[in-house]
Amino acid sequence: MKWAMIDFDSAPDSSGPRNRFWKPAAPTGPAVPARVYAEGELPDYVNSLNEMQKAAVLITEGPLIVLAGAGSGKTKMLTSRIAYLMDVLRVPAHNIMAVTFTNKASKEMRERVERHLGEGHSGYLGAPEIGTFHSVCVRLLRREQAHTPFTKPFVIYDDSDQLSLIKGVVSKLGIDDKAFSPKSFQAAINGAKCDATEPKDIEPAPHNLFERQFKRVYEQYQKDLFANNALDFGEIICMAYRILRDDTSVRAKYQHRFRYIHVDEYQDTNRSQYLLLSMLAGAKAGGHQNICVVGDEDQSIYKWRGADIRNILDFEIDYPGAQIVKLEQNYRSTQTIITAAGQVIKNNKERKDKTLWTENEVGIPINRVQLPDERAEAEMIISEIKRLAAYEGRSYKDFAIFYRTHAQSRQFEDVFRREKIPYQIVGGLRFYDRKEIKDILSYFKVVLNPQDSISLKRVINTPARGIGKTTLDKLDELQLRMERSEEASPTLINEKGELEDTSFWSALRRAAKEASVTSAGTAKKLATFVGFIERLIEEQPRKKLSELYHYILDETGYVSELRKEGTEEAFARIENLEEFDTLLQEFEEDQFEKLLTQPDRADVDPDELTKLKTAELLSLFIEESALASDVGNKEPLAVAIQMMTLHSSKGLEYPVVFLPGMEEGLFPSVRPWEEAADADVEEERRLCYVGMTRAREVLYMTNVVVRRLWGNVTYQEPARFFAEIPDELVEFKDLSHGTGAGAFRAGSSRQLGYSNSGAGGGKFGSASRERDDFNQDTEHRWNPSPAVQLTGEQSVVGKKIKHPDYGLGKILASDGSGNDQKVTIEFSAKDRRKFLLRFVKDYIQ
Repeated sequence: MKWAMIDFDSAPDSSGPRNRFWKPAAPTGPAVPARVYAEGELPDYVNSLNEMQKAAVLITEGPLIVLAGAGSGKTKMLTSRIAYLMDVLRVPAHNIMAVTFTNKASKEMRERVERHLGEGHSGYLGAPEIGTFHSVCVRLLRREQAHTPFTKPFVIYDDSDQLSLIKGVVSKLGIDDKAFSPKSFQAAINGAKCDATEPKDIEPAPHNLFERQFKRVYEQYQKDLFANNALDFGEIICMAYRILRDDTSVRAKYQHRFRYIHVDEYQDTNRSQYLLLSMLAGAKAGGHQNICVVGDEDQSIYKWRGADIRNILDFEIDYPGAQIVKLEQNYRSTQTIITAAGQVIKNNKERKDKTLWTENEVGIPINRVQLPDERAEAEMIISEIKRLAAYEGRSYKDFAIFYRTHAQSRQFEDVFRREKIPYQIVGGLRFYDRKEIKDILSYFKVVLNPQDSISLKRVINTPARGIGKTTLDKLDELQLRMERSEEASPTLINEKGELEDTSFWSALRRAAKEASVTSAGTAKKLATFVGFIERLIEEQPRKKLSELYHYILDETGYVSELRKEGTEEAFARIENLEEFDTLLQEFEEDQFEKLLTQPDRADVDPDELTKLKTAELLSLFIEESALASDVGNKEPLAVAIQMMTLHSSKGLEYPVVFLPGMEEGLFPSVRPWEEAADADVEEERRLCYVGMTRAREVLYMTNVVVRRLWGNVTYQEPARFFAEIPDELVEFKDLSHGTGAGAFRAGSSRQLGYSNSGAGGGKFGSASRERDDFNQDTEHRWNPSPAVQLTGEQSVVGKKIKHPDYGLGKILASDGSGNDQKVTIEFSAKDRRKFLLRFVKDYIQ
């Protein structure tokens, strides 16, 4: 390689030859000679690429789409391309832009580019514009403040700030926040901004009250947002797009500046990001169109965040003449895993034609295991982890468990704590640390001990009852006065004639009776809450824990409030509450017999025993929950088993991966109150593909025959994805044989016929490689009822309903019974939806 000093005396014309040198900002350190490459000579970082990666680097002019399969080295290719433009073609750094979705990804991209260029040279060549969509747009808006509504530098509102502003708008407009949750408006506003939809573009459906109110809220929100000199995250991109769209001079300026645009994870872009890129690249405005997008439609799994898979599927339509490069060589996984994942994803229709391959070893078959229930599933997985750690010398950091919903983590957490195995929840909280679980546990604690002021203060306005901080401050002041009082006041005598203590609970009860402490309206709210807590305490001895739990949910409307939000976060919270119900019933089953068979209970009156066992169960449950929520894990996270949702797993890889809960209705997931469209099933299949391709060496895929949902036993069908994997790639083990209804209290995996002995790939045995018809096999063993029995609730057919989101409708059909009963509702000739009856029963007129 030759070296030469660059003559920086004359600045180049940016439209001139690509080997012209340019004058960057004066370097602060000593001059470093720039490399000069002979004709046809390429840098080492380009020569190290495979042929398709190299082709993507060398195609620098015009639109280019790089279809980068899982584990195909897309980041290496993308950073090599940026370095090649600067290092070999001498493109000025400020003419290059690269956008991605996370700060971590953009930081890694910058560091790799610097390594390719070599120490010292990156300083001379300058720094390209590399960042997230938001960071790039913020810089653009700062530079173009004259084209914004702001006269001084703007501030950026996070989600919490945004929600506070929306609450103010809802109050200002006189909208009932009980009927229309501010969080539901927040989700709708963010969704609109993902699509670059402005308030003036919204046309509410005639009978949709939410849409009419949303248009009002959105309009006022935008006014108040700008009046506060602020932008939310969605508006950052939307405003940048509108400025480029509406001002031709600004658009021309940035098209000229960013002459080489790179987009990572293009399949995850939403409508507003797509439009922004179109403005910069000049897709329809005669611009340079030097845009290189890198992505994989088979890994498009963020539709619920606004991602639009059509952006990557229609790239060649948007940019006629675009060149296509496919990165199909996988460097991560075994041939078996890659082939199996490819067989699954090829069932999708909305995809490009590509087939992954690898030069890695064949590897062992995929371990497919069927178990009786979720407890046995967790036991088996932990048993396998211990076996592989012991016999193959694997570290705990080599293992990852990917589940479809956050709620599934609880079973694994319980076993990990019992076995004292370190684990980490990635991208989420541990089960007992989640808000909704802590809320319910606080209710339990208050039932057992109303003097617990911490728990009482947590639930006094959860869900919202209009009891705010001002009222709490007054209650604290009252309690302090009661503590300082030296003479017994008649107001401290309760209904039984007993002198009350000076706890926060006593202060609360007193304030509920005396309007002078707060106000008449607030005293009424406090009285309602006190009455509810007193009923809870009264009901507690007569109810099982699970019944007490449902009583709390029903009386507080906790789940109803979450349903009104309509956000993904709210749905996840409902799933966690569902899992909590299962937890309570499991706990009752495990503890009930122990309490009743203790020798010291022999002489206790049966009625008293009933009360005693309920109180003791509640106390014991709270105690165990407190111990479970204590991290108690002193192991460094570097050696912990990783647990996360499948969505959080994207971009990661592990030697051993477990995919539990692969059952219809769970994974693939179908919202219990809505039917799944083909597009939804394809998104679930892409999620399965992502999960499978995270595994480097060993992959387990498991399902259970029965699972508890809201405490009810449901028979589960294996996920359809199993049937899409060729037999020869799978080692199947059915551990559900010989079990019955008692399987819910299954013991260790050894009792289920699972063996921990041996090492390597022979753990299941070749004789178990079978493809049974699980539906027939399950019916034979479990003998479920051949037909659903009609119940009195089926009389709802023909009734009218007024849904808060979809408006007026009519129930056309019903099937199932109990908590599983579904109804089909027609809201219009083109809008029919399925719901679980229990979710919409309150809306029937």
